[in-house]
Order: sequence, then structure tokens, then C-alpha cells
Amino acid sequence: MGLSRDSAKSHRNFIAKHKLNDLTLLVDEKGKIAKLYDADHWILPLSKRVYLIIDKKMNIIYRKDMGFGLLPNQTDALLEEIDRHTR
Repeated sequence: MGLSRDSAKSHRNFIAKHKLNDLTLLVDEKGKIAKLYDADHWILPLSKRVYLIIDKKMNIIYRKDMGFGLLPNQTDALLEEIDRHTR
């Protein structure tokens, strides 16, 4: 699941363009959720790219702040972290 400040229309266009029908993108146009997870940029009206894995009890079990970059091999890296925390 992804979250960004882009509009719902922008999310729909992105999903359609890249044929990402199994992806859920949440809208956070005002950055309220980004602020809760310390993913808000301190000056610009942007959110940093922060990867989170949250367990069933809503505890953050993994957090990686990449600034504005991408997590290398993000799918594999996140799956490894999920495996590590669910053993």
C-alpha cells in the first residue's frame, strides 16, 4: 500500500498508466498522516519516502527513511524484513 500527497485522480491515472491494479494508493493531500509518521519535509510541502512495516497491533516494526530516494531492491528488501519479523 502506498501513501502520498497526490490527489485521488492522480493516483488513478498512475495506477492505470502503469497497470498496477493490485496496488492501493492512499491520499494524504494535507500531509496529516505523513506528519504522524515523521515523513513530512520540514520546509517543503512534500513528504519524504519512508518505508514502514506495521504489525497487527499497529506497532512499527520496520522504518527506513530514504529522504527522497528509493529503497534499493525495495520489494525484496521489504519482504526480507517481513520474513525476519514473522519468524
